[in-house]
Amino acid sequence: MKMENFYEYYKKFDWSSNPFTFTISPRLMVGYSSQLESILTHIFNLHKIALVIGATGSGKTTLLTWLDDFINTNKDGFQSFYIPKPPSDEKSMILLFKSLFNFSLFDRLMFKEIDVVNLPKFLIKKTRKTKTVLLIDESHECPVEVLEWLRTLSDVVPNILIVFAGLSTFENTIETKLPTLSMRVVTKVYLESLSDVETESLIRKRIESVGGKGLGPFSPEAVIRIFEITGGFPREIIKACDKLVRVAAEKNISSINRSFVDQVLKESQIPKQVEIKTSLSKKQKDILTILNNDPNLNPTEIVERLGIGEYKDKNNAIRSVNNILKRLMRDGLVNRKKLGNTYVYFLSGKAKTLLAEA
Repeated sequence: MKMENFYEYYKKFDWSSNPFTFTISPRLMVGYSSQLESILTHIFNLHKIALVIGATGSGKTTLLTWLDDFINTNKDGFQSFYIPKPPSDEKSMILLFKSLFNFSLFDRLMFKEIDVVNLPKFLIKKTRKTKTVLLIDESHECPVEVLEWLRTLSDVVPNILIVFAGLSTFENTIETKLPTLSMRVVTKVYLESLSDVETESLIRKRIESVGGKGLGPFSPEAVIRIFEITGGFPREIIKACDKLVRVAAEKNISSINRSFVDQVLKESQIPKQVEIKTSLSKKQKDILTILNNDPNLNPTEIVERLGIGEYKDKNNAIRSVNNILKRLMRDGLVNRKKLGNTYVYFLSGKAKTLLAEA
């Protein structure tokens, strides 16, 4: 289909362009109000390190860019930098900070060159008058050595605060391989998925951003079906709507209803449970497998089955397993009940479905 034919279709709804592209824009942010409030409270109370954890497509990048825009626009005495990818080694970390903080001619006279020894002094000088928030995306790709340096910088540079965003594997990595960083995390927020109401809001906001009104061409029933198929993951919602609009334009269909959604998306969309499954860390999968084979275990019994090879001692292993169980409960994958003086854990129906599909 020719591009001009798509534009003709858009004109039916007063759209200036396709609203369902992967444009990262703070003004298109929908949902996660409690998570935003938690992170902003963390920042403006000058806590040092926060984590944003979410599956692929859950909206981590949009949330970070929203924070970046809000801090730089609204808060005197604060500045922020959105960092799309973490530095890969010591050298790239230094280059990043030189770029962010403008390594000037005067700095060259004062420092000659920046290395890991004088980097803290350089950053103290550059952030002396301004609280600086580093918003680091894709943190699960960051090497442990670089994470250790970032942790050290947050300790010794008074006005630097860091918000890491990444997959759930990132949280597991710092718990097991970098407890010195994990212990400094004050705030954690989890991006799970949007509700049905928030899914409608996302679609409506994107349509209105290009000049449209309301939900047209989507019927309310179609929006509910889109939510059911995508599980409320923002990226999947956008992909689904884009595909539906393209097919509707090719067939010159002016109204997208529930049956049309089923017809177009039944083979093309990733179900929510698959999205969740791919975002689970190895440790989370191991615990789910253990509980599938032997339900109603307490954390100590789970540790006995896992082994403590990756941990300093049994107590450290139990603390880590407790944290993982809390996350699995938040994701609706694990339930618990009181048995005697302790809690025992067992799989939810959702988790049993996941393991059956694995």
